[in-house]
Amino acid sequence: MSRGFTKLLRAVTQEGAEVIVTSKGKPVAVLCPYENHEKARRQQAVTRLWAVADQHLQGITLEETYASSRRELEVRDGG
Repeated sequence: MSRGFTKLLRAVTQEGAEVIVTSKGKPVAVLCPYENHEKARRQQAVTRLWAVADQHLQGITLEETYASSRRELEVRDGG
């Protein structure tokens, strides 16, 4: 590991810094504390659950929601 990366990793793990990684001047990734990443993933999951609940309350059946989710995953995965 290079010294520069070690310093960045220390800043992230010890100070809670978030580092934006760029390629050709464009952001491509973020180096952040793992707990921040997990918190964001949990929030995304909750948001998706609320969206499903909202669809169900609007009269869309769970079967329709499931079918829609499958289609979205297939498109996203290139299938």
